[in-house]
Amino acid sequence: MTSSTRRALAAILLCTLPLTACTSVKEGLSYPVPDNICGIPADKEILQELLDDGDKLEQNTGHFTFEEGQICHTYVDGNDSVVSEGDWEKSGYTLRDYFESYDVKGIRYFKGGKYASWNFGVVTVIPCPGVSDEGEVVAVQGDCKVAVTS
Repeated sequence: MTSSTRRALAAILLCTLPLTACTSVKEGLSYPVPDNICGIPADKEILQELLDDGDKLEQNTGHFTFEEGQICHTYVDGNDSVVSEGDWEKSGYTLRDYFESYDVKGIRYFKGGKYASWNFGVVTVIPCPGVSDEGEVVAVQGDCKVAVTS
C-alpha cells in the first residue's frame, strides 16, 4: 500500500469518527500522544481522547501487514488501550454485512451510513481496490477498553 493510500485511510477513519464511541475521564497523559496508529498517520487530538491515562505508550502490529489484515494494539502501561483491525472483504461488502456477523447493541450510524459507532468502538468500510490480494474492500474497526466503575 502506498503512503498516500495509508494517509487517506487514516484520515477517513480517525478524522471523521465521533468521539462518543470511547469515553473516559482524562486526568492527563504522562506520555506524548503519537501522530499515528502503528505507522498509519492519525489525528493526535482524537487519539488523545481514545487513549487511556498512564505513563508509557507502546504500539504493536504483530506479524501481519495491512495488506493481509493488520491488527494494531496500542498499549498504555502494558494494557490494551485501543485496538484497531483492518479486514479485507469482497467487493460490495457494506456495514450491514459487517454487523450480520458481529453482535453489537446500541449502533449509531452517521455520515449517511458510511460509519457506525457503539459504546466501545467505531467502524467504517472503505473500497480500496488493488491494494490487497485478500479483497477489494477493507473494514476498519477500532475498539476501546471500556472502563467500568461501581
